[in-house]
Amino acid sequence: MATIKSRQERDEMFITANLPFGLNVTESIGCPERLRSSNIQDLALHQDVHEFGLAGKIWNSAYILQAFFSPANISEPSSPIPATYYRNSLSPVPTKPYRIIELGAGTGYVGLSVAQHLRSPCEIIITDLAPVVPLMQANQDALFPTPDKQSPLVLCTDLCWGNSDDAVRVLDNKPFDLVIVSDCVYFPELFSILTHTLKEVCGPDTQVVIGYKCRSLEKETGFWQDYFGRYFEYEPVRHLINIPETEEVELGGLVGEEEEAFVFVAKKRPENKIKIADDTFTTLLFCSIGI
Repeated sequence: MATIKSRQERDEMFITANLPFGLNVTESIGCPERLRSSNIQDLALHQDVHEFGLAGKIWNSAYILQAFFSPANISEPSSPIPATYYRNSLSPVPTKPYRIIELGAGTGYVGLSVAQHLRSPCEIIITDLAPVVPLMQANQDALFPTPDKQSPLVLCTDLCWGNSDDAVRVLDNKPFDLVIVSDCVYFPELFSILTHTLKEVCGPDTQVVIGYKCRSLEKETGFWQDYFGRYFEYEPVRHLINIPETEEVELGGLVGEEEEAFVFVAKKRPENKIKIADDTFTTLLFCSIGI
């Protein structure tokens, strides 16, 4: 797999990932109406597509992942974050830190929305390329101006996909429990280095949650088939629906399918189960994802 090491390569990656030729995007106008409720509140974070390009916009998957990680969410599989780490938990405060990292965070929307629900000793590291860190940091400072002792530790820092030194630095010899990736599957040039970093920051027990918006199926299928799917087992998240007048629940539609944006929960394959190619995504398309 390709790796990113030099400063020039980092600068070129920022342009490739965020400032493609002919860029024509506008800032998000907010959370989709169907996701708004007393439990899902749109975070008024700063966006700036002029300076940061694609990283300066809040994308569709961010709002869907915000809903997925909400304490009110009912889905299968459910949020991998144990309930005892949520602020509304009545359980004793855990003694073991729960470590979360977000890759390619842009504005930091997902990581910061998750942080609002959690309590210490959670640790949330929100990452992107170095030029984007000031945007993430400004949003963190605005949302958490005076963190208290009950708040999780939140850190905004740079991490360049494909750079092993960056991966080692953020790991800090402590495994991550959860890796979050939101709307990062779009340019084939980035698939190899994103997969490279995912492999490095994930241990055997790390869970990965990916928010994915389908934009170009022809280009994006390769990520799931030839890169991510080779090294990770994953499944889509579905709504759980209460059956009236019973105590039973049943699986409903896929989370996010109204916007053709989906949530996948994954775990790293053992070394002896790495695949040459993986057809999970293609099978899902034929069986249930009507896109």
